[in-house]
Amino acid sequence: MEGLIFLFCTWFIWIITTFFMDKENQKRTEFSIYLLLAIVLSPFKWEWHDISCSILLVVILIISFFYTGRLRWKTAIYIIISSFFMMLAYTTYELMAIIDPIWKFLPDPWLKASMLFVLVLLLHKNIVCQILILLIGSINGEILLSGILRNYQMEYSVGSMTFFDFLMLGVLGFLSLSYIRKILVKWEQHVFMLEKERQKNV
Repeated sequence: MEGLIFLFCTWFIWIITTFFMDKENQKRTEFSIYLLLAIVLSPFKWEWHDISCSILLVVILIISFFYTGRLRWKTAIYIIISSFFMMLAYTTYELMAIIDPIWKFLPDPWLKASMLFVLVLLLHKNIVCQILILLIGSINGEILLSGILRNYQMEYSVGSMTFFDFLMLGVLGFLSLSYIRKILVKWEQHVFMLEKERQKNV
């Protein structure tokens, strides 16, 4: 079912940010509002002539550019350039899936998220920048794909629920990887302290 992954994960993360996240964290309320906004806006589309576009997709793109603009100018430029390559990769994947779908050995959102997840990992190490590259690049890729298909008289809805499934899987991948890294760093520090205490006792 299209959108099931997106809705389930969004509600799950909202529960974590609302009830389990540290109340002193200034980002807690901000994250909760964004998640609820995503859930509310996900069914709505903007239609003009024969063009159909998700309102949530436009909102995410605007917010992503807003946060990119708040970064240092060198970092912002690097994110825009990386997003351009991400856009090309996304569009290429989708066109190949249309032309020759037989090579797809996993369900579409999972395979696409895995491939582009690896690409973004190669482009940047910071989790915020990784998520911004994923969002901006994928959304612009979706818009570019729509323009290409329209030239061949093919109808395409920009920002379908399948697209948001893919987007959510990618974001969850980066969040999970960041969490695992933090756990490994804490474990390494714990082991180091135990080794230090053992050497003192010796």
